[in-house]
Amino acid sequence: MPGPTTEGAHPHTAKGNYIAANDLHLQVGAAAPARWPVRLFRLWVRVIFRLFFRVRVRGLENVPSTHAIVCANHLGWADAFMVLLFLPVEPRIYILGERLVKDISGFRNWVINGLEVMVALDRDKPREALRIMEDVLRRGGSLLIFPEGQLGTEEGNLRELQHGASHLSVASGALLLPVGLTGTSELWLRRTLTIRIGQLILPTEFEGDLRTRIHAMTARLDTSMRRLLPGDFERPRFKLLRKWLTNLL
Repeated sequence: MPGPTTEGAHPHTAKGNYIAANDLHLQVGAAAPARWPVRLFRLWVRVIFRLFFRVRVRGLENVPSTHAIVCANHLGWADAFMVLLFLPVEPRIYILGERLVKDISGFRNWVINGLEVMVALDRDKPREALRIMEDVLRRGGSLLIFPEGQLGTEEGNLRELQHGASHLSVASGALLLPVGLTGTSELWLRRTLTIRIGQLILPTEFEGDLRTRIHAMTARLDTSMRRLLPGDFERPRFKLLRKWLTNLL
């Protein structure tokens, strides 16, 4: 995923269209607008998703019109696509993820660079990612963070949350938007995938010193996300294309 340089600067390429960090890119200028390549890709992939899966979205009325930090559970490759495709197209949502994920497949690399959508996390240099996330929020973009920090193990469950999303919220003033995803751990043809969107969490709701506020926010986020994960277990007799779809990306 794209990230800043070691000094936090954002050098432009010759074309002036990107913020570059090694071989990764982010949209420069205003971060909220979705430019036409993003809109076209989104429309195309939404159609594909609707053909392969049954997609259900609950709670869209809770999505703010301004930027936010979207916090979702993580079960598989489809999670990021679900949020990017079925939450409002603007403000644009950028993904925080491990830099190495771009090398998993050529398609991922093409999507990440072409759509300028990813903030790279190098665990040896966490301050870099923090600087660029704050920059994206300052420029009006939203961020998708998986606060478990790793893949979940089963539908309807949530690992212990890390404090990064809450720390970023307190530092930037951006709201937290809890999201629960079900159905994405094991995929098959016409599988029901559900997005449930919870109530916003405001950093101004919490009092005390920095550590107290961050821990209280993370606890609230944990409670909110668990409420959005009832675990929609489907047990069809046949799971067509299960292996291929589950391991597609």
